[in-house]
Amino acid sequence: MAIARTHILVCGGTGCSSSNSQALIDELNRELEEKGLAGEVQVIKTGCFGLCALGPVVIVYPEGCFYSHVTVEDIPEIVEEHILKGRIVTRLLYQETVVAQLRRHQSRKY
Repeated sequence: MAIARTHILVCGGTGCSSSNSQALIDELNRELEEKGLAGEVQVIKTGCFGLCALGPVVIVYPEGCFYSHVTVEDIPEIVEEHILKGRIVTRLLYQETVVAQLRRHQSRKY
């Protein structure tokens, strides 16, 4: 069994499921297969993340990027930009995580 370099967690809780998170999983798997990344990237359906109003929620590790309100139309961009090129899709990031990261960065002493 190969070890995945990237894990994509997709919320499968009630709220996200009602917002069609299964379609995100299907599209992620299709895109990854098409790009030859199926063995390197693992898509995992999870339980509820507890932020149903932000769903569907997708979290990409190892970076820990928390994408909110993801649509099927966003999947090709996530795969192309984030997974292939290593560029986080900032327009999809949950803004509170961005603010918290900036605060941590600014509080560091160099």
